[in-house]
Amino acid sequence: MGPAGRPLPPTSSLPPLRQLNTLAASQVLSALDNLFAIYYPVAVPKSALYEASNPYKLLERLAPLTDSGYNSGYASEDEDGNDSACEVEDELSLLRGDGHERAFATRWLEKFIAHVAEDEAQPGCFASDEARQSAAEKAADLLVALLNPQQDAEAEDEDDEDVEDDGFGREFSFSVPKSQEVLVRLNDGLAGKRADDHTDVGLQTWGASIVMCRMMCETPERFDLCPKSIGSSPRIVELGAGTGLVSIVLGQLLPRLGFAGQTLVATDHHPSVIANLRWNIAANLPEPPAPGTRACAVQACVLDWARTDLDANWPLGDAPADLLLATDVVYAPEHASMLHDCASRLLAPHGVFWLLQTVRQNGRFGSVADTVETVFPKADPEAPRTGQVLRILQSERIEKRNGVGRGDETYYRLFRIGWS
Repeated sequence: MGPAGRPLPPTSSLPPLRQLNTLAASQVLSALDNLFAIYYPVAVPKSALYEASNPYKLLERLAPLTDSGYNSGYASEDEDGNDSACEVEDELSLLRGDGHERAFATRWLEKFIAHVAEDEAQPGCFASDEARQSAAEKAADLLVALLNPQQDAEAEDEDDEDVEDDGFGREFSFSVPKSQEVLVRLNDGLAGKRADDHTDVGLQTWGASIVMCRMMCETPERFDLCPKSIGSSPRIVELGAGTGLVSIVLGQLLPRLGFAGQTLVATDHHPSVIANLRWNIAANLPEPPAPGTRACAVQACVLDWARTDLDANWPLGDAPADLLLATDVVYAPEHASMLHDCASRLLAPHGVFWLLQTVRQNGRFGSVADTVETVFPKADPEAPRTGQVLRILQSERIEKRNGVGRGDETYYRLFRIGWS
């Protein structure tokens, strides 16, 4: 905090992350407090703060991290009364409206979360793993707040027409035969960024997710999405859910197709991605669903492909998944192998794993195009039986559509994977 309790711009208050191990925990937490003072009053939508039905309790977690006693700039800090609340609010408004400062704070938080969440990092400023993880979760919630700028009070009763303009919101609609369209609105905080780092990709909605949703809605029989094929109460898990588009669309689509009592789990790994995923689920699929609505609840859960054990609160318990889904999740050679190991642990003997891979023939991701087919070899009906293994049962090329996906996306490969 600056003089008289005034928040400082992120560019001058956030410490270089390369110095994180040399800083005191109080310095890092104070820097996060400074961000709360700037963005917290306007960043968190009222629905997250006041609706008792919100399952993620952002109000409890979006709280000061230290005992500094800051007042978010709304009360005067000067004994002579020279600094009025209005003056401080004017300064806060300028900071909030500064796109450069917001972008700097957003990028810093992304890197901070990635840094402290890595087991091998062990930043020396935190006394324990619990303190480190708590700071990462708080920062993740603040990142979500930054990616969700609250509308001005004057516009609260007006139609939401600025979602596309704020740089973070995206709306999607998908046609469903003999039914109303599936409508989804997502926080897509990194929509304008390049895929320079695989730790960032989960905060973006990629073309493969859009293509998958369109196919599932237009031709659900293509994926055997009917109770006679996979049961009326299937267990479904999305791997690398990112912003949650596929799971949220399924949450609206399955009840229309005659399913009842299904369990739908959207998973990812990075704290910032999970926080944004939970936000998107709560915004599109309130839990419990409103009476009379054709939607089912979706649970967001952390899942690390590299670990052999599951979280104690894993929604499926010891039961396997009837259906696995993943879209555009392979960004490094080792990802396909990790995905194989994870699917091997989760998929039921009769289950199906639908994987939609984005093929990027140019650039740094061109080398991973064939890794899926390497670790999931195609089933050979003539081969002798030597035990059940996961294999590609069917594959097809899906052409890229105009206006969908990034420029480096050439086409997609849809794999139907199962035990063979």
